[in-house]
Amino acid sequence: MFKLSDKIKFQEKEYIFTKFLGQGGMGHVFLIENIESGEKLALKSLQYFLPDDSNYRSLFNEWEQAQAVKHNNVICYHGFHDGLSTPETPYLIMELANGGSLEDFLKSRTSLLSEEECLNIFHQIIDGMEAVNNVLVHRDIKPDNIFIKDGIFKIADFGLAKIAQDKTRSKTFKGWGTEPYIAPEAYRSERNTIQMDMYSIGHVFYQIAALRHAFGSQSNWEQAHLTATPTALSSVNIDISPKVSGVINKLIAKKPSNRYESWDEVRQDLVRSAQNTGVNKSIINNILSKKVLEDLKKERELAEKQLKESEIQRKLDILNFQFNNDIITPLSNFVDDFNAISDNNFIMKIHSKSSSRYLSSKILFNGKYIDIWFKHIDVSDIKETYVNDIWGDRVLRKVIPSFKQKSVLAWGALESSGGTGFNILLIASDQDEYGDWYILKNKNSGLNSLVEHRPNPFAFSHNELLKEIHLVGAMHIYSTTVVELNIDEILKWISDVL
Repeated sequence: MFKLSDKIKFQEKEYIFTKFLGQGGMGHVFLIENIESGEKLALKSLQYFLPDDSNYRSLFNEWEQAQAVKHNNVICYHGFHDGLSTPETPYLIMELANGGSLEDFLKSRTSLLSEEECLNIFHQIIDGMEAVNNVLVHRDIKPDNIFIKDGIFKIADFGLAKIAQDKTRSKTFKGWGTEPYIAPEAYRSERNTIQMDMYSIGHVFYQIAALRHAFGSQSNWEQAHLTATPTALSSVNIDISPKVSGVINKLIAKKPSNRYESWDEVRQDLVRSAQNTGVNKSIINNILSKKVLEDLKKERELAEKQLKESEIQRKLDILNFQFNNDIITPLSNFVDDFNAISDNNFIMKIHSKSSSRYLSSKILFNGKYIDIWFKHIDVSDIKETYVNDIWGDRVLRKVIPSFKQKSVLAWGALESSGGTGFNILLIASDQDEYGDWYILKNKNSGLNSLVEHRPNPFAFSHNELLKEIHLVGAMHIYSTTVVELNIDEILKWISDVL
């Protein structure tokens, strides 16, 4: 590890470490000076060095990727030392940003920037990002990775960068960005696109103009990126026109397809926003402000819809997990054990399939079978009836399938080719999100001699369950015994019917 006053030789010139500039997630940054000419450069080194660890690979990746990008608004990288020879510490050497980082600049501000000042910065960053994205997807854009040299803003830190055409997933050996700036699709591990960088830049632009993040402080950044919407920028910084606010909103749209196709489109929209002059400026701005608010409302509605869909899918995933983990997996293990013992003389098979509404499996052996089905309870299972209220008025009543005064989450059945079977029931639990399993053993009660007698026990169909679930325990043509699910009991029944 380096320290002040250390010396290194780089490109046949000797440099001395004169100042500690800062510490990042993986190492230190120093100011080094050429002993003869006084030339100043920045050196990034690892705090700890292991040749195969993620930090080393990230440092090497930064050097490899940065060489492909040359632009006035991109930090210039001069060299890389792999640490495999003296000195035994890897390092990068790059041009020195004497104005610090954009993060430092924003923290030092005591008043909001004017639109003209913002646009000057925006255009520089756009020029740099255009050069970067012609070759790479940066994937870690944030104010800490944008530097200032003699008033010029420069993109830096390519440790997480990926080739722009790379089809690989977003998460890599070191991560996939910094949480407040990560695009929603990156959380879903979608492929790398420049729209990911546009999303990050949109948040950087908002922060430049508002001196705060578009979503404020968050405890769950993934949730914020997927569902939160910002306050209209033009209402936070009144000097920012609705046109500029609209450009930034488009950059941070949730759906990648709603963002810009290219940086030149962003540039041209910002150029047009500067033409917002004339005697009707205030009227035009008023109309545009309404448009921005309407767009934010649509984005908020989309976010709420995505959140609802995400929550529904999450619940379905939990239900499917319970069915597969508690029912199908033990039965599959039993089939495997049976086949291992039967020594291929008699083969038992199990097949599974699923649709949008049902999960199902079938066990086959010796010409006989057992059908297994499982369905989540959804809005189609809510029974609607009109009843008289206490005042005698007819009102619509919605009856949700329930058992023991708890909601039914899902139900299903196991039915043999001989007609016998039983229902399985998954009931909401007081303890957690996972339901509690029950078995319904249904029999003919003998109360109605006209009813078609069925083999005992039998399983109700889905449509029958919608009615019969409310009659369990009541005097009825069918009687139902309810027990907690026991996989051993299911296996014993299978041995009786196959």
